[in-house]
Amino acid sequence: MLKSKTRLNAILAGASVMALGTALPAHAQDNAAASAREANNTIVVTAQFREQNVQDTPIAITAMTGQMLEARGQTSVADLGDFAPNVALEPATGLQGNSIAAFIRGVGQADSSFALEPGVGIYIDDIYYGTTFGAVMDLTDLERVEVLRGPQGTLAGKNSVGGAVKLYTAKPDGTGGGFVEATYGSYDRLDLRASANFAISDELFARVSVVSKSADGYFKRLDYGCVNPGEGFPATGDGGSDCVLGTEGGRDLQAVRLALRYAPVDAPFEVTLRADYANDKSEIAPTKLLYANNPNVRSYVEGDPAAGIPFDSRFLTAPDSYTSYATYSNGGNYTTPFGIDRQVAPGSFSVNPQGSVESWGVSGHVDIDLADNLVLTSITGYRKAEGTSGIDVDGSQLAILLQQFNYSHEQFTQELRLSGQFADGMVDATVGGFYYDANDILTGRNQIPTLLFDFLSDDLVTNRSASAFGHVEVHVTDNINLIGGLRYTNDKKVYNYSRLNVDGSVPSGVPLTPNFLLAGLNGESGTFKGDRVDYRLGFNVTPIDDLMLYAQVSTGFKGGGINPRPSAPDQVLTFGPEKLTTYEAGFKSQLVDGRVRLNGAVFLNDYTDIQLVRYNCPDSVVLSCSVPSNAGDAEVLGFELETFLEPVDNFTIDGSLGYLDFDYKEIKNASTQVTLGMVAPFISKWQLSAGAQYRAELPGGASITPRVDWSYRSDFWYNSINNDYNKIDGYNLVNGRITFESADGNWSLSGAVTNIFDKFYYTGKSENVASFGVVTGNPGRPREWSVTLRRNF
Repeated sequence: MLKSKTRLNAILAGASVMALGTALPAHAQDNAAASAREANNTIVVTAQFREQNVQDTPIAITAMTGQMLEARGQTSVADLGDFAPNVALEPATGLQGNSIAAFIRGVGQADSSFALEPGVGIYIDDIYYGTTFGAVMDLTDLERVEVLRGPQGTLAGKNSVGGAVKLYTAKPDGTGGGFVEATYGSYDRLDLRASANFAISDELFARVSVVSKSADGYFKRLDYGCVNPGEGFPATGDGGSDCVLGTEGGRDLQAVRLALRYAPVDAPFEVTLRADYANDKSEIAPTKLLYANNPNVRSYVEGDPAAGIPFDSRFLTAPDSYTSYATYSNGGNYTTPFGIDRQVAPGSFSVNPQGSVESWGVSGHVDIDLADNLVLTSITGYRKAEGTSGIDVDGSQLAILLQQFNYSHEQFTQELRLSGQFADGMVDATVGGFYYDANDILTGRNQIPTLLFDFLSDDLVTNRSASAFGHVEVHVTDNINLIGGLRYTNDKKVYNYSRLNVDGSVPSGVPLTPNFLLAGLNGESGTFKGDRVDYRLGFNVTPIDDLMLYAQVSTGFKGGGINPRPSAPDQVLTFGPEKLTTYEAGFKSQLVDGRVRLNGAVFLNDYTDIQLVRYNCPDSVVLSCSVPSNAGDAEVLGFELETFLEPVDNFTIDGSLGYLDFDYKEIKNASTQVTLGMVAPFISKWQLSAGAQYRAELPGGASITPRVDWSYRSDFWYNSINNDYNKIDGYNLVNGRITFESADGNWSLSGAVTNIFDKFYYTGKSENVASFGVVTGNPGRPREWSVTLRRNF
């Protein structure tokens, strides 16, 4: 009771602080000026299947227009979490390839395995993207972004138990116009972007957008022998005078998007077709060695497997430096847990430090007016993404675990909606169905010499999901609305395993032969089936103009599946869905003739059967494992506040505050090694942001607009088993930008600096002390400058 009271007091204190912060003076404006300001600040969203002002939508939602994204310098999905409360969107660790770690209110997924579902749904023009692999998408030429917090089970295409990130590309409208933009900056950064909007005829419109991004890596891989002569490692000779073997964190992306919109005059239908292609050949996420202690891994000494320099702290580079000794190549002496030493000759296996994704997709959006009050909507999508990633888990001159993965994701989605207004506009209702079908392939080579592992994998994962849903809003009066939603989902997943020796033969199972622990896995298959009913019940009321209050209870789930990384046939195990019920109350307000906007929400997440990885399998022939399991139940109490202020004309301030308090209620599976006092990954207790800009008009009509943005995230743990090795310290980041715009608006020149104070921080950590004696971290980007020239036409 005391802890609950303390958490409630913290929420009320935070709400009071934000409320006081918005009590700024503002000049009174006449009704015309207030109306114009309200129109300029209005963002229309479609979170409830129909167009609504975001201030009239009873959902915790952060909406950003394309202009807002440009003002803040947000260019990818990973940038969106800095300015939305209780949202964490970061590139995943280098072990996960080119993927995203996405969490909202502490619910999400950091593992890119195709066997696991995202806890946060990412949508492109209402097309659900069913994996975290390849989800670090570019934000070029968007109309808006909607970040929805809380379960979207009855509203969004698939599950989205923690929330949803919805990207909406700019729609062709035939009005003409476009832009060309070039950016140059730190690390030889060169970004080129362009977009054109034009009419092919009176009824057919097109829009094309292109982008190219390149930059050198900001993280250096050093040659250990070159940097440390005389310590037993010869210089490779490839590092040159500066001892640099290569870099990590470099960018290399090209993408194009085409949209066609057919809107016949006086016809009862409209069709929008979209196609896109992207080729991302960027380097792997920077990986810095933070802890090294494994005497079972040593340097290669020909003819003497018991000799060699052990894996220890000598391989750590200077703290707060963007460097490592990673070679992405094998070779060494090893002591196995089976009582024998073995050798792996250097140079037989090397991987490319790249996290590539080549993707393309097509979609069709059709709206048909069946009657004055009835619309049928069809949304069809096909997407394919393929890529590779090289993984060097130790980040040193030695080789503990070396992997090369090839990913392939193919999906088809179909959604149908029938929406209408009934009872003289008293009821807005939508019914529909959703179908998702995906085929995923994961191939590659995995070398873990201490376990005698050196095998090829070729796994096929199929994922089929079908659902039916309904949503209704009853407008009891002009000021009172009742809301209800229901969704039924049926899932089926199949995981087929392939485990072969590097020569293509099947592991024999003969003790101490290569891959003998994997015998019996080749050709094995696991299946998960399940269904689920989710609901949403709520109401909202407008007691006075420009103030809406709402309350709701909603549910969602993250589907179950099959263990993707078994070390023996008896580890081919299924796990059940992760379920969430959220109780939420909030408000949305506009004050002082629209100069102050303040939105807030308080919520309680009732979390059941949380999916966590357990590393101990007492019933298996191999005690060490990595098996997704339903660990237990928890509660998350939190609040969110967002504000927008315009104290005087042309001067705006925006801010957000998020608070989360996580509390395990029951641990159902002790093998996960999670205890009641631990906290789930990606739970920052506090998250804050603020931004301010002022548009100064110059003689002749030109303008200069300086802007500064600040974000803060308190510390959090990256792993479910909390310890200091996987704790991410809290950090502040400050970005600045100044833009000159010509009087006619056709030309602009911007200068920007990100991470102004050059803060060294980590976005993720991979900790495996027990099995491999290693901890690595992913440093965020250092201070960088850029200059952007833009021409609008």
